[in-house]
Order: sequence, then structure tokens, then C-alpha cells
Amino acid sequence: MFWLTLLVFLIILSLLVFVHELGHFAVAKLSGVKVEEFAFGFPPRLVCIKRGETKYCLNAVPFGGYVKMLGEERSSDSPKSFNQKKARYRFAIVVAGVCMNLVLAGVLLSIGFMVGTSPIRLDTQKFGGQTVPEVTITQVVADSSAAKSDLKMGDIITGFASADEFAKFTRENISKSVTVTIRRENLTLTKTIQLSDNPDGPLGAGIADVTKVKLPFFKAIAAGFTDAYLTTIYIVGLLWGLLSHIFQPGQVAENVAGPVKIFNITGQAVKMGLAYIIQFAALLSINVALVNILPLPALDGGRAVIIFAEGIARRKIMRVEIENILHMIGFVIIITLLLAVTLREIIALL
Repeated sequence: MFWLTLLVFLIILSLLVFVHELGHFAVAKLSGVKVEEFAFGFPPRLVCIKRGETKYCLNAVPFGGYVKMLGEERSSDSPKSFNQKKARYRFAIVVAGVCMNLVLAGVLLSIGFMVGTSPIRLDTQKFGGQTVPEVTITQVVADSSAAKSDLKMGDIITGFASADEFAKFTRENISKSVTVTIRRENLTLTKTIQLSDNPDGPLGAGIADVTKVKLPFFKAIAAGFTDAYLTTIYIVGLLWGLLSHIFQPGQVAENVAGPVKIFNITGQAVKMGLAYIIQFAALLSINVALVNILPLPALDGGRAVIIFAEGIARRKIMRVEIENILHMIGFVIIITLLLAVTLREIIALL
């Protein structure tokens, strides 16, 4: 399971990075800016191919990517230079990656509704379609009756109308052996479970009602992008609440997920099935977009604020070299915070 989780984790990460950088690349090309390099990952380089004026590179470290444009790192007098373009073009190039991540979330959720998934924020009745209520195992406690009977996250318990009905069934049969039928992917399995004597949880598993919605192509697209929009608005509210407590010790750290926690969540999504992997990737894409648009140095939002100010002032307010130093300082701070969060997660895991 570890290697499958790692593979899915890398695929999701690669997709998010590629789509983000593709946004910068495409809008830069459309704006007439010379793109010197379009790279996936960070050096050392593995493969580089030059087509026209651009080098396309695949690098060894897959956690990131970049688009290198003429006039971005130092001033250039070329008409194809980034720094020579009007503010509206530079602004569009900078925010294009964020926009592409939001579009990707809509596409992923649309695919989810085509195969059948549970909406995140969307009203399940709004678009009709085929709805299937399912009693789903969302968590299995170690050494519990559920674990000993080989129940797994994502298993669907059949024969019960709701999670409450199944919970009542387990409480009525406390300390007894019961037989339940579950659906796991395309298999139907019968499990004999020896329930414990714990009145609060004879089974030792988290159970939830999950309503999956399956829609035809065009309705799935409408539902996917609507759900992406509603989810984005909801996460903006959560992010605002998080930032409003930034100076309260411990408040932010406990709610920030680093690579280790994201990897663990990926593992849970893998156990739950394809629909949950797609949904998790969409949620991660929205989060990447919203974090990137924060007005902080080194992030797209920080660059966008400077360009917006220049557009209002109708002149350069900062030399390119000074701006790059500012973004480099911001990058170092962000990497330091990321390493601190990762170390905290590793310590907690151990």
C-alpha cells in the first residue's frame, strides 16, 4: 500500500505542478513573451529538449517546477521581455497558474460526477441524476473488531438504510457474533464479526452516510465546476479564519498540513477508491491555488500585488533585481516554514 500511495501522491503532485506551470507558460506565449525554459521539477536536470526559443526540461526533484522568461530575473530591452510588457499582460501571466489550478479542480470534480462521487459542497438534489446512498466505513480503529474482521476504509455495508440504523444494529448485538455483507470495489464479501463489549463502539469503526451522485456528461461538467466554485468559497472562509489566528500560538500549526500529512491523506483516499482520489486531488488543487494567490513574496500573489501597483502608478515602482531579492527572501522563509511543519509531522508520526 505504501508504494501505491507514493505513486498516487507523485502523480497528483506532478499533475498540479504541471497544470500550474502550463498556465504561466501558455499565457506568456500568448502575450508575446519569450519563454527561455519550461521545467518540471527542480535541478539537477535529467532531460532537456529545445524547441524553437524554449528549452523543455525534466528535472530530478519532482516537488515543483518553473517557467523562466526573458526579463524576469534581470531587466532586458527586448520587446519580447517580460519586464517590457504592459502591466495587464504581466498580471495575467502571473495569475494564470492559479486560474489553471482552479480550472483543474472543476475538471477533476466533473470527472468524479461522471464516475459517481459524493459532492463536497453541492446540493445533491440540484442536478438530479442517479443518487446512491451508501453506508460507508470511513475509519478503522487498530485492534478493533472491525480490524480483526478485515474491514477496510471505503468498504460499503449493504442491507442498511443509514449509518444510524447500522449503529443501532451493532449496539443491539453487543458482544455477539454478527454477519454483515460489504461491497469492496467490484467484490461482494460476507464478514463474520465478533463485536466487542464496548457500548460506545462495539465495531470499532467510523461509519458515515455517503450519497454518491452519477451524472451524464454535460450535467457532470456543470455540477463539477459549481462544486469547485462553492468549495473554493468555503475554503477561502477557512483560510481567512486560519490567517486571523496567525499570531495565536499553536492555532495555525495544528491546522496546516505539510508533505507528511498530505501523504497520509493520500493513503486514506487510495483505500477509499478512485472517486475519493479524484476528489482529494481537486481539493488539493484548490488549496494550492488559494495559497499561491496570497500576497506574500515568492508566491504568485506577491508578484501580482507589485504588478497591480505598477499598473495603478503607470510606472515601475521597483527594479527587477530588487524584486527578485525580495522574492528570494520570501522563498527562503516559506521553505524554512515548510521544513518546520514537516519536522513536526515526522515527530508526531514517530
